[in-house]
Amino acid sequence: MSQGNDSKSEALFALPNALQPVRRAWMQAATSAFVGAGLSPSLGTVVLVVSRHGAQVSQKDLAVEVGVNPAALVRTLDRGEAAGLLQRCDVPNDRRSKNVELLPEGLRLAEMLETRLNTLRHELLGDLPEEDLQTAIRVLRLMEERAQAFVNQDKE
Repeated sequence: MSQGNDSKSEALFALPNALQPVRRAWMQAATSAFVGAGLSPSLGTVVLVVSRHGAQVSQKDLAVEVGVNPAALVRTLDRGEAAGLLQRCDVPNDRRSKNVELLPEGLRLAEMLETRLNTLRHELLGDLPEEDLQTAIRVLRLMEERAQAFVNQDKE
């Protein structure tokens, strides 16, 4: 095996193994924005995701996007409703499904969180060249797409 192949093998090993520590570090940094707003990271994430979807998002889609199982999401939504940040709404013609929408206080908090996270993103990544950021995004999305295709082929 040539040195180039050894180097590539090392990189192929290092990239997937870097994902979890990077995610953990990002979540720790982002948590400071949530805590400053008086929210748990799980509820802060839900508020942001619903806000980014616009008017409403299905509870099922929200669970997938947030990356939690539906039972865990229900507990978070219960806390969000109790705090007056969001509400669950019936889906017309589907009694088993619910949509989630933000209430005015949830919208206000989402705007504040977006501002704080934007500041954090600029502080952590603002000095990187845009082309490096675009390359990183492209590589991560391609990795996601290929991993999902691999998982789906096992289901067929």
